[in-house]
Amino acid sequence: MNEKKKSLLAAASEIVEEEGVVKLTLEAVAQRAGLSKGGLLYHYPSKEALIKGMVENWSNNYFESILSLVKDDTTEQGKWSRAYVTSTYSDIDNNKHLSSIMAAMFYNPDLLDDFRQQYDHLLNQLTDDGIDPVKATIARLSIDGLWFSEMLGMKPLSKELQTQVINKLIDMIQEDE
Repeated sequence: MNEKKKSLLAAASEIVEEEGVVKLTLEAVAQRAGLSKGGLLYHYPSKEALIKGMVENWSNNYFESILSLVKDDTTEQGKWSRAYVTSTYSDIDNNKHLSSIMAAMFYNPDLLDDFRQQYDHLLNQLTDDGIDPVKATIARLSIDGLWFSEMLGMKPLSKELQTQVINKLIDMIQEDE
C-alpha cells in the first residue's frame, strides 16, 4: 500500500476516533491527510470505498498476524487458538480497527462481509485445532470479551491483569496436549 493511501486511512481512523463516524467526510479526510479532495478521490472514489479500505487494511493485517503466528508455532495442537488469543490481545491497543468497524456498521454493515467470511474460516480452524473444541471456544469468547470491553471502555483491566488472563488462556489451551 502506498504512503498516500496509508495517510488517508490513518486520517479517516483519527476522525472517527476523535469526532465520531458522523464527522467522517471525504473533505475532512483529505484536509487531515494534507491532500486535495481530488487526490483522495483518486485513491478512494467514494466514502464507501474509503470505509471499505479501512476495514480491509485492518482485517488483512489482523488475519496476517494470526497466520504468521500459526506458521511459527511448531506445536500442532492448539496453535490456531494460541495465535488467535495472542494476536487479538496484541490488537487491543490498536484503535484503528474499532474506527473501521464503527464506520462500516454506521455507513453500510455489508462492508464487513469479507471480514465475516475470514472470521468464519478462522472459527473452523479453531474448532478443528486438535484440542477440545469447548476449550477453544472458551478461549475465543474470553479474548473476544476482553477485546470488546477494552474497545468500548467498559471497566478496562490493568495491563498486569490482562497479561495474567492471557497467560491463563494460553495455559488452558496447552493443557493435555
